[in-house]
Amino acid sequence: MLAGLSTWWRVRPEPARAWPLWLALLLAAALLLGTGTPPVTVVACLLVVSATLLMSLRWHIPHGAILVLLVCGLALRAAAVGGGWSDVMLVTQAAIRTMLDGADPYGIGYAQSIPPGAPFAYGPLALLWYLPVLGNPGRLELLLTMGLLGVLALRGRPLGLALYATLPALLVTSTDGSNDTSAGVLLLVALLVAQRKPVAGAALLALAVAFKPYALAWLLPLLAYGGVPMPLLAFVVTSLVAWGWAVLAWGPVPILDSLRRADALHPQAYYSLAWVVDGSRFMPAEAWGMVRYAAGAVIASLGWAWVRTARSFVIVGVAVFLVTLFTGWWSTFAYLAAIAPVVCWHLDDWLDVGHLRVRWPTDPVGACSRWVDARWPVLRPWSTGDVEG
Repeated sequence: MLAGLSTWWRVRPEPARAWPLWLALLLAAALLLGTGTPPVTVVACLLVVSATLLMSLRWHIPHGAILVLLVCGLALRAAAVGGGWSDVMLVTQAAIRTMLDGADPYGIGYAQSIPPGAPFAYGPLALLWYLPVLGNPGRLELLLTMGLLGVLALRGRPLGLALYATLPALLVTSTDGSNDTSAGVLLLVALLVAQRKPVAGAALLALAVAFKPYALAWLLPLLAYGGVPMPLLAFVVTSLVAWGWAVLAWGPVPILDSLRRADALHPQAYYSLAWVVDGSRFMPAEAWGMVRYAAGAVIASLGWAWVRTARSFVIVGVAVFLVTLFTGWWSTFAYLAAIAPVVCWHLDDWLDVGHLRVRWPTDPVGACSRWVDARWPVLRPWSTGDVEG
């Protein structure tokens, strides 16, 4: 053992292979570099990450660096350093209790929201998703974001891990009471499956839409990638099942009314194109809503001709998502938590450094990837390299 430690002490990093790890540590340090009086946990993580970066320039410590990023990401979330607050979970709890009482959870404004009157503007799957954790649904969001951190660390892609571990917006959404972390996990699973089996992925995407409708941004890109007939049929059938029980129980009108109420809930523009350009000078909020849907439809239509590979399929969906949600009247940074798992999962591969991933002893990720590739290969991979392990 002592001989092994002595050998490690003498091993120098190879710049050609180590630079993604160095960049990841630098990125994490930059994201942790706050102003004012940051929380103690943030400063502690900044010091640890900076020290690890300096050590990695002299010694070959890829596994240690991945563990540092993982532990810092977990510690930051456990300490709830992001602050922030959302009433989404309060409204969701109230909607589930309304459902359990035998009443219609849609079409009403809930007094539990701040300010009072916000509707339950999410798909019926959200009612079932949080039902087992009704007492504290926010804890599920925290566990999901921590679990995803662990998976990203196991995959050994340092850039995606660093971004997910330390991006301030994601620290906020992990504990603020929003539901976008769950939406992001459902979306990630659907897109990963769709890259290999478009029909199954379309069914899973329908479930993601039944949780939060903005996942619909990936439908046209998925059809352009995997073909129209069978994936579209799978999406429609699954949607009928996922939404059908709610429509049969309460009718379509209250559900549509909740979605309409949500759009009309915000008198002031925020975190959107209308907010940036002082949009009230140009058109009313309702018109801005039409602008964002039209812009999203244009991007999806143009993207149809561009989608040829797994990379372009996912990227076009991200573009449609961003354009649709942020070119209207009102938006929020919390929506970024929905695409963060997708972006961070693929980031290293998109930058063509996935083959430089950190491999753990016996390389279980590589073995699993080879097993999956042999049975369910990516339909149209973007690279011949090691991109999916």
